[in-house]
Formats: sequence, C-alpha cells, structure tokens
Amino acid sequence: MEERSIARSSQLKKDPEKHRARATFVGRIVGVASSLWLVEEERAYSQPHSEPFAPTHECIAGGVVTTDNAESESLLAVGDWVEVAPTPDDERRGVIVHVRQRQTKLFRRSPTERLVQVLAANVDRAFLVHSVTLPHFSRRLLDRHLVAAEQGGVEPIVVFNKIDLPIPHQVEDAIAYYRDRLGLRACLTSAINGDGIAELRTLAEGATCVFVGASGVGKSALINACFGISLQKVRTISRKYERGRHTTTNARLFHLPRSGQLIDTPGLREFALADLPPEELAFYFHDFDPYYPHCKYLPCTHTHEPECAVRAAVERGEIPYERYDSYLLIFDSLQQ
Repeated sequence: MEERSIARSSQLKKDPEKHRARATFVGRIVGVASSLWLVEEERAYSQPHSEPFAPTHECIAGGVVTTDNAESESLLAVGDWVEVAPTPDDERRGVIVHVRQRQTKLFRRSPTERLVQVLAANVDRAFLVHSVTLPHFSRRLLDRHLVAAEQGGVEPIVVFNKIDLPIPHQVEDAIAYYRDRLGLRACLTSAINGDGIAELRTLAEGATCVFVGASGVGKSALINACFGISLQKVRTISRKYERGRHTTTNARLFHLPRSGQLIDTPGLREFALADLPPEELAFYFHDFDPYYPHCKYLPCTHTHEPECAVRAAVERGEIPYERYDSYLLIFDSLQQ
C-alpha cells in the first residue's frame, strides 16, 4: 500500500521521510494512558514474559506521522507496530513517526466520525464474548461481530459466558446453531466457577487475541480469570436495565506467562459495520451459501427479488428466521 503522510498544521512543510529517519526502534502499541501511547520495544516484546506487563515507552504521535494504512482508518490502535524516535531528555519517552501496515484488524464504523475505528490491530483471533443472560444475549450483535472478524482477517471464536447462570432455551438453540450448523469454534465459560478458562488460555497460546463484546458480558472478568489475578476492574451489571456499565475505558494488551497476548477492549453498545457494500453482506452469512446460487436473479440481495432461494429456505425453516432477520437489519443499516 502506498505510504501516506499525516501532518498537523505548522508541520506541513517538514519532510516526512526525514522525520521518519529519526526513528531508533520498532515497537508495538500495548495500551493508552491519557493522551500517551504505551509502546513496548520489539526486541523485548518477543521475549518470554513472566508478568502481564512489560516496560514501555510513553509516546506521543507528534509532528508528522507517516502510515502504510488507509487514510480512512484510525491512525493508531493497540496492536500496531510503530517506529519511534527518542525524546532527548527522557529515554522512556518517544515520538511515534511511522505506523507499519496492519496485517489484520478488528474494526467498526466510528459512531461519532466518518472514520473506520480500529479496535485492535495485528491480531490472530477474536474472542467474541456474549453472556447467556444478564445482559440478554443478542444474535444480531454476534452476527455483526462475525462479519467484522471475517472482514479483518481475524479468526472468530464465540465465547458464551456466565454459564453458571440458567441458560434460556433460545440461547441453547443459538449455541447449537453457531457451533454445529455454522461450524464456528465456541467456548462456554464462567469466570465464577472457572468453566472454560483453561480452554481459553490454550486457544490464546502463541497468538494475539482480542476480547470484544458489549458492556457487562464479562470480558474483564475472563481476562482476570485467565491470569488468576485481578488485572482489570469489574463491575456488576445494572439490574434495573439489565445491561452492563462501562468499566474498561481503553484497550490494553497483556502477556500470557508462556506465550500469547490478550487484548481487553472497552464494552461497545454499538457495533456498526464499515467498508462493506450492502450487496456483499450475504457472502458473510455462510448458512446462505448452499442456497444463493439457485436464486433466479444473480446477484440477489435476498430482500425482495422473486424466486429467491434464500428466502425460500427461511420459509421452509432451513435457515432460522432470527438469523435472516438479523441479515435484513444489517443490510438496512449498510444502505443508510
């Protein structure tokens, strides 16, 4: 991808390549502290870690920052590999001068700006965390998560959390459908009694994994359970509204003892898809795959066309109506 330059007002006349030449080390963004980005040096990052945290440089993105990524994306995200120039008066501080190309990413449309908000970069797996109850399980949100993971080249693993609580029948049906019909890897967990925690740790070994989900589903509690210590604050959900309260405010990367990394992200009540034309949405709903080649009109949006094989499969009960309704809602949102 062609390199682009991000420059701020008075810095426009500076030479981006000359600015980049000041970099003395490559590192990975592992967190955010106020307006500073926490960066671990590459040579230290690749070593085994006995502690979840490692020494970091507190960095700013100042002056001219060049990037190999699209102009529409967030300039910086946890998981990015960056080139850093030193701060003369403090070796533990630095200035980010270049962002290397992201190999994978988990992203959504920013709710406040016309940008693609990158939640985590260069991740191998996404733990899509959904509680079986409290707050209510949302198939529509899970479907959005699955599409976003595939868009960004990230392997999805669906985590059904809080299985220590009674599981509603409709959630049991959803678990069976996503696991058995769609062939997705699913992990059933409880941070209370420890169910599924060992499996989560095994899935994360040797990989960079991001936890994503709505507030209150238990992402931070699962992170704590994976490490056996309290790394992240947790809060009870609002019983009045049966939804979570925001606890994690910024993404943070933690090192597992043997190998692998876990990235915790803030709870997201909205997850709008980005960079996806409506007519391509059906290709991410793989339970449609056996049917859409038999639609009378191709391409077919499966919304209004006559003799649509996908809609016929819904009418016969071969595709659950809840799944098709989720598709329609996402399709409408993409059109807007």
